[in-house]
Amino acid sequence: MKKIIFLLLVLPFIVCQAIAQTIQDPDNAVQLSSDFDPAQGRLILYSENKDFCDYYLYIYFLYSEGFEGMSSGSSITVSRGRQQIRTYKVLAGATRYTYNYQYAMYRGDFRKKPDIDFIYSLPVAAKDVVKSRITENQEGYQLAFEVISDTVYACRGGIMCDDNLKDNTAKGYRRFNDNQNRSQITVYHSDGSFGEYGFNGKSLVYPGQKIKMGSPIGVFEKPARNMLSFSVYFLDKNKLQDKNVGNKHTHFRPFFQTSNEGKTRLENEKTYFCECTDEMLMQEMSKHEKKNFLKNK
Repeated sequence: MKKIIFLLLVLPFIVCQAIAQTIQDPDNAVQLSSDFDPAQGRLILYSENKDFCDYYLYIYFLYSEGFEGMSSGSSITVSRGRQQIRTYKVLAGATRYTYNYQYAMYRGDFRKKPDIDFIYSLPVAAKDVVKSRITENQEGYQLAFEVISDTVYACRGGIMCDDNLKDNTAKGYRRFNDNQNRSQITVYHSDGSFGEYGFNGKSLVYPGQKIKMGSPIGVFEKPARNMLSFSVYFLDKNKLQDKNVGNKHTHFRPFFQTSNEGKTRLENEKTYFCECTDEMLMQEMSKHEKKNFLKNK
C-alpha cells in the first residue's frame, strides 16, 4: 500500500506547506495550495493572489521524494486571482510521496520598468499650493506635503492595492498599513511602480478601484494638521537576489508639474502651485483613448 507522509515546517518570513496540509496566515497576500492525484500521477501547485497588484513568488523545495523536478527552486510572478503555477509528475515506480517547501512573496513585478520621466500631479486641486519636504531614510526618498485644503488628490492613475494584507518584505511583513491611527493608500501604476500616500484622515477609495490622476482619494480629519507623506517605489530585481536585505523595494524621486517651476523634482522647504495639463492626463493613454479624450474635451 502506498504511503503519503505529511510534513509541515514554518520559518520566519517563510510559509511552508506539505501534501494536503497547510497552515498559512489568512492575511498573506498570496496563498499557495496543492492538488495531489495519485491516480493521475501528478501534483499541481496553485496560487491565490488576494491583492489587486502583482506579486513575485520564490518557491524552494527543502525535501522531496517521489516527484520529478523538485530539486531546485523556482520563481514566478502572479496576478490577482487563482492560477496554476507548477505541475510535478510522480516518478515511475515510486511508492512514497513526500515534499516540503518554503516560499516568499514580494509585492510588485520586477520585469516591468518604471518610467522615471513620468510627470506626476501634486496631491491637491489645480492651482492649489503645497509646501514640500524631502527626507531620505532607510527605505529611500520620502516626500511630505503641507497642504491648505482638506482633500487628497491622486498624483497618478492606477488601481488600489489592499494594504490590510502582508508579504515578506520590510514594507509588508506586519501588514502594508500597520499604523492603526493613520490612513494609507497604495496605488499600483501601469509601469509596475507604486504610489504610497499616508495621512491622518479617511480614504475615499477602496481596494480594487481604478483611479485617475487628479481624482479625490482621501480627506483629512479636522483639526488634524494637513500633512501628507508620499513616496514612489518599485520591486527591485537586484534586491531579490540578496537574502540579507529585507527591503526589496527601491524608492525614487519623481517629476511633478507645477505652474511656478514647470516640470521639476521638488526641493526641500519650497512652495509649489499645482498644474494639471492635458498632456499629463494623456501620458498613459492609447492613441484611441487620446483621440476620444480630446474629442470629448
